[in-house]
Amino acid sequence: MNWIWQILFMVFVGAVIGGFTNFLAIRMLFRPYQPIFIGKWQLPFTPGLIPKRHHELAKQMGKLVVEHLVTPESIQRKLKEEAFQKEMKALVTQKLNNWLERGITVGTLLEQLQIKDAAEKTTSYINAKIENKYRTLKHEVEKKKLHECIPGEWGIALEEKIPYVADQILAKAIVYFSEPEGKEKIKLMIEDFLKERGRLWNMIQMFIGNDSLADKFQPEIIKFLNNPGTKTMIETVLRSEWSKLSDMELGQMLKNVDDDHIASYLRKWVADILQAETFFEKTVAELLAPYRKKMEEEFIPRILDTVGQYVLARSGEMMERFQVEEIVREQIEAFSLQRLEALVISIAKKELVMITYLGAVLGGIIGMFQGVIVMITS
Repeated sequence: MNWIWQILFMVFVGAVIGGFTNFLAIRMLFRPYQPIFIGKWQLPFTPGLIPKRHHELAKQMGKLVVEHLVTPESIQRKLKEEAFQKEMKALVTQKLNNWLERGITVGTLLEQLQIKDAAEKTTSYINAKIENKYRTLKHEVEKKKLHECIPGEWGIALEEKIPYVADQILAKAIVYFSEPEGKEKIKLMIEDFLKERGRLWNMIQMFIGNDSLADKFQPEIIKFLNNPGTKTMIETVLRSEWSKLSDMELGQMLKNVDDDHIASYLRKWVADILQAETFFEKTVAELLAPYRKKMEEEFIPRILDTVGQYVLARSGEMMERFQVEEIVREQIEAFSLQRLEALVISIAKKELVMITYLGAVLGGIIGMFQGVIVMITS
């Protein structure tokens, strides 16, 4: 029976030695964190493997990430995945809708972008532009004649309208003098005419009477207006006046114009059209409401596609400019050894324990074989 206890003892010793050796080897990956000196002599295996090779580990991890993990090819594959594209579209659409539902106005949005008093500044800018443009335009055309400032086809069209205008003038005049109001006007004109001609004409007026004279003059006036020669005369006068007007310099036409009044009118007219203050009080969602569906179906996918194509084409350059390898190296070097040890142990605790147990099992098997060999040879 002694030989059995001897073998069991050797198995126990081998298991303890094997388990402790593996446990110590695992601990020596991280411990000690600093080198240990006895006098000037540095104790071997201090510091631990990872503390000693911390810089090289960080450098190699940076290369591993850039050359094998986060590569331009892996980024391109990820961006081309249909599931990823759908996910990004859904994410951007959700974020946009959430932001629009907050009811942010255009003015508030500009304030968040550090653009203060946008409505007042916009109104002031537009007013200044209107006034400057008006004065500049007036200065540019003052020496020009009217026919130089209007398109040629407009001048031709106006000349072609002269017969029509003459017809309208005559038609309106005939209607006017055919009505009682026109007859009364003729009577007043006759009275004014006779008053200025002395007593003889007054005597004639007394015998004949203004009403009788008006009755006689009214059909003659209408007859005169219906005469083709009258229309020709009016057309000739209109053409002559249009010719004079078209050859007149605009400066002469505008010399009595109040520039401040015109500029004020233009500012008010543009303000009524643009309604800048009302615009800045509207919410972004309200302004984009007619385009929401189009944005979700066309605009967002197009932007994501454009951004994706840009990243695909320049992924290598971007990684190089971002210096990913350097970032990883710096982060790992800045990572404390205590946290690194705790992280590794928390992740691989079960495996490390199993390694310790495996060392104990192997040590126990070796101890058993040693005990058997010793019994055989003794």
